[in-house]
Amino acid sequence: MKVSGTRSSGKATPIRKSRPAAGADAARAPEAVDSISIAGIPEAELTPRVREALTGLMQEVAALRRELEAAHEQMRELETLAHTDPLLGVLNRRAFVAELNRALAMIDRYGQPSSLVFIDLDNLKMINDAGGHAAGDAALEHVAQVISSNIRQTDVFGRLGGDEFAVILTNAPHALAIQKADMLAHLVRTSNATGKAPVTVTCGVVEMKRGATVKDALEEADRIMYEGKKRR
Repeated sequence: MKVSGTRSSGKATPIRKSRPAAGADAARAPEAVDSISIAGIPEAELTPRVREALTGLMQEVAALRRELEAAHEQMRELETLAHTDPLLGVLNRRAFVAELNRALAMIDRYGQPSSLVFIDLDNLKMINDAGGHAAGDAALEHVAQVISSNIRQTDVFGRLGGDEFAVILTNAPHALAIQKADMLAHLVRTSNATGKAPVTVTCGVVEMKRGATVKDALEEADRIMYEGKKRR
């Protein structure tokens, strides 16, 4: 037993010295050694030239990964631009129509009451004539800011083009949607953006029904909006 104990203690020290990366010491080994070990290359073949080549290859892989991540980020930014109105930063017509399609699909499936509000900025030409296109842009920005700040996160707001906007009021029956549209119109009217010409909007509200299409909903809300203009 004495001899056996002597042999065990005599071999323990040289083993730790000859293989510093084994066992617990492996966790403290340089990253390059870990990668090389994973590559399955025997230590005897790791000449300086091989190590240099592997290090260069690993650096190239890391650079390619960074370039790929940058490309993905750029694609996300381009996708955002493709769905955003360049002046106002809200959804453009294409993106809004896609959301309207989704809302109609939910209505078809679950029958939840949702309404569409068609909003038209009144007298944009008059505003442009009085203060130039900068005043017209300011009026559009004012309308967009007021509406986007006074709807729920579940609602969807976008610019259809020119002086036309629209809001999808989810889970909102017709009576509630009319109240909301009146409130939005009041907020736009009572905070003048240009100071030179009044900023007002006219709204048309329609509760979307099962089986309705995007074209049906937009045309009906647009028609109701124009009827409201005529009554003024």
